[in-house]
Amino acid sequence: MVAFKDIVPYMDNVRRQLTEVLNSFGPDEKQLREKPDGWNVTEVVEHLAKLEGMILYQLKRVVGQTPAVPSEPLDEKVTDVMGILQASGIIGRKIEAPDPARPTGALSYEEALQKLDEVRAATKALIPKLAERNTNDLLFPHPAGFEMNATQWSHFIAIHETAHVNQLKRIRAANRR
Repeated sequence: MVAFKDIVPYMDNVRRQLTEVLNSFGPDEKQLREKPDGWNVTEVVEHLAKLEGMILYQLKRVVGQTPAVPSEPLDEKVTDVMGILQASGIIGRKIEAPDPARPTGALSYEEALQKLDEVRAATKALIPKLAERNTNDLLFPHPAGFEMNATQWSHFIAIHETAHVNQLKRIRAANRR
């Protein structure tokens, strides 16, 4: 179970895993795909940056629009999202990315990676603000039909990134030289 105090370390751990798998691809391998109609390595990175940016936008919006109520105790912040994801049937199922989160294919690998780093820095800068707010009541919906609170969305960012770490590992395995 991921507690609020574990969010940033959890995100950092998943990012280390992402970096490891990305480093397994050489400079001429950023266009590799798991299957012909799948995203290539660069497109996966661009998608991660775009989706986290969308979540960050929503987090900032809900925090900015909702009257500030003192935070519940940190150990009472509902953060772990795995139960919701399992109950929704979303785990292990391919979900179509919403149009704004789909990669354009126009970015270089370096540009996509820079955008991913920038959005993560902004996300991590927002997390301390979530510690000051009553986040259990700051809800917004997932396109699959369930709601998560602001700290659960923070956990979701890392869960989503983990799914794409696994995708990149499959790309690596499908293209071993």
